[in-house]
Amino acid sequence: MFFFALLLWFLPFASLIVPALSKPKPVVYPGLDWFYPPLPLGVKVVHQFPPGTWVENLAVRHNGKILVTRLSSPELLQVDNRGRQPPKVVHTFPNCTSLTGITHFGKDVFYVVTGNFSLSTFKAVPGSWSVWKVDVRHRHPHITKEKPARVSLVANFPDAIMLNGISRLNRHKKWLYVSDSGAGVVYRLKAKTGKIDTILDDELMKPGPSAYGDHINGVNGIHTESDQLFFSNMYRGILARIPIELDGSSRSKARKVADVEGVDDFIFNESHNVVAAQNIINRLGRVTGHEAVTMAGGPLNGTQAKLYGPTAVQFGKVRPFFDATKADWMFAYISTNGGSSQYLTGNFTRGGTVSVVDVRGYW
Repeated sequence: MFFFALLLWFLPFASLIVPALSKPKPVVYPGLDWFYPPLPLGVKVVHQFPPGTWVENLAVRHNGKILVTRLSSPELLQVDNRGRQPPKVVHTFPNCTSLTGITHFGKDVFYVVTGNFSLSTFKAVPGSWSVWKVDVRHRHPHITKEKPARVSLVANFPDAIMLNGISRLNRHKKWLYVSDSGAGVVYRLKAKTGKIDTILDDELMKPGPSAYGDHINGVNGIHTESDQLFFSNMYRGILARIPIELDGSSRSKARKVADVEGVDDFIFNESHNVVAAQNIINRLGRVTGHEAVTMAGGPLNGTQAKLYGPTAVQFGKVRPFFDATKADWMFAYISTNGGSSQYLTGNFTRGGTVSVVDVRGYW
């Protein structure tokens, strides 16, 4: 009897609990527009590079500073996340013209992809690609004059056509995934030994003909999430995933997650939602269901704030306990190339940027 009495008491409140479990979309209440601003969101330029500069990728240090790679230079730069200081050269890599992917591997330890890529012909030089380790842990954030980064070669990739994305596979064994956009495969790199294996080869990773007359747009950005490797393919305009084993291999075929037009690189936020740089269509998108919803940017003839050729996105890492005004962990930092169409015509009117979008309310 007690059980039925308890049930009768509970039923009036059940309708209040069930909707909470269904996780409805946020409701914009009058007076809270500051927390749920209308889309598309505003864009602020953190640093503007000169015309002809293709900013390819970025990674965020523990102190908030941003490490930046460029297709148009062999220099790894550090950009002030508040835009108050000019960029600093962290390291200039030898025997290459371009830097592509970068990933963090613990506090202030990064791995960087280098190689030769021509922005005038839009062709990569096969066999020119390498992965390097960059250690900036001894660069103390409170010392004005920083020491040089510790940089070491991890491996050369003589069979690679164009290395692009790089992601951590196994932290304890120091294993990495590296994508080859030209071959349409993913390599496993054992950072301790430099051993390279072609570990993933799937039809959804393959390149196709691009507007530039070459086949370089296969598997691009790559990121591990639990026991899955998620990857983008700009040629197909998709985000896909493939189940992975402990050694990085897979016994299954990849599956499409969503159609994401013009997708370049992407990132997961803390709510495990994908935020993607949609390079070709000049947008920052949030993958919802089987498609991407525009968060920032859009048509270049529109009235919204512009994103010219977004190539990659990362979230800030600053979470001060006493001064919330300095927090940027809900800010999306975006690298851009200034507009991909410029590289078809050779008429450069804009340079790439590091830009930022406040995505609070859409986390």
